[in-house]
Amino acid sequence: MRVFLQLVLVQLALWGTFHTGLGMSTTAGQDTVSPSNPQEQLYGKTVKEIRISNLRYTQREIIIRELASQVGEPYLKNSAEEDTKRLDRLGIFSDVKIEPIEERDGVVLEIEVKETFPNIPTLSMEVSDENGLSIGPGFKSINLRGRAISFSASARFGGATTLGASLENPWFAGNHLSYRLEFDQRNRTNEVDNFTEVSTEINLRLGSYLGEYGRIGGHFNFLSLGSDTPGITLSANDRDNTPSLAFFIGYDSRDLWTSPHQGWWNEVDVSKNGGLLGGDGDFWRVHFDVRRFQPLASRHTLAFFSLTTLQTGTVGLEIPSYQDFHLGGTNSIRGWGLDSARGKNQSINTLEYRYDLMVPRAFSIFGFTIYFGVQAALFGDLGIAWDDSQGNRWLDGYGFGIRLLIPYVDMIRFDFAFGEPGAGLTRQFGIGEKAVQQRDRIR
Repeated sequence: MRVFLQLVLVQLALWGTFHTGLGMSTTAGQDTVSPSNPQEQLYGKTVKEIRISNLRYTQREIIIRELASQVGEPYLKNSAEEDTKRLDRLGIFSDVKIEPIEERDGVVLEIEVKETFPNIPTLSMEVSDENGLSIGPGFKSINLRGRAISFSASARFGGATTLGASLENPWFAGNHLSYRLEFDQRNRTNEVDNFTEVSTEINLRLGSYLGEYGRIGGHFNFLSLGSDTPGITLSANDRDNTPSLAFFIGYDSRDLWTSPHQGWWNEVDVSKNGGLLGGDGDFWRVHFDVRRFQPLASRHTLAFFSLTTLQTGTVGLEIPSYQDFHLGGTNSIRGWGLDSARGKNQSINTLEYRYDLMVPRAFSIFGFTIYFGVQAALFGDLGIAWDDSQGNRWLDGYGFGIRLLIPYVDMIRFDFAFGEPGAGLTRQFGIGEKAVQQRDRIR
């Protein structure tokens, strides 16, 4: 199984490198259409007007600034292909339709949107293999002030007690200059390192576009972590305070944000923790994050995710013991129990075939518009965690699952997997895309 997965992953990477065709989606989450259509005769004509219908919450300028097609400029094929993708990436619409029509010897773009209800009190949930289910009240806004600014706040109790808030503005200046500010206060039992953690974490991320698909930026993180057990922290007073500064560069050519069918999402992230920044700990960390969505046919997608994280230093000296990686479970290698492998470095690879049982579509419930879709999936995971003192141990798992595509959390996963010898079929539940969660999981 392991050798088979490795061969398939290499073949997929090569295949994706040479696949460059891009289709144009007419509706968020729906199938692409052939470039041979009547609108081709409009290419080259001047855009005379942009008309937007059904706006209730969003400011018109937020839509206009995202469009590649602009009034007074020629209507081009490349611009037409980008318009729907750009609006979908705002994450505030359940449906987008763009129709160019000829008028006054030019082109008028008629845009019809269905806005996802922007503000909602929520039942906030977090599921981890280590701490189980945490649940509590929350609030989520995906379109604050009608400017596609997202804000969330929650208090979760159960397996872990977490107070959290985040604020993200996708474009406040320059070329999509964005920021994301996150705050988390956690009180939980660290099952793998055997201590009770009380921590506060603040993260500020700034980013900008490089051309159409390039991304560049940096982020500052501050983690203050206290332990009830001596010897866990690097500091003698049982509390570490560790600042880190990072730089990242990435590439995002996904066709859709809600349910990608084609394209890449890649990022290299390099961070310095402690050292010259002060505080406890002194190590470098590098993330290599590759995600590929390869269309096979209408409704059929092959997804490939690969995350490799490397750290300098020695665990217990420069690297705190709680900053190593533990593999096994919903957000790493499915079919294996938590802490089936551990080390200061990790590599997690996933190959997943997806079939759209229901293409995401908009629904109105009590006057509120949301989208909903369903996917069936077959998957295989292959991963390893290692450091200087331990030998390599590869873990592989495979199985099947169901994906629910909904706003506010993007994806809910129900997976059934085989992997660990003697464990049989395991049931696993996850919130959010696995590629995102394996990167964001708590250590």
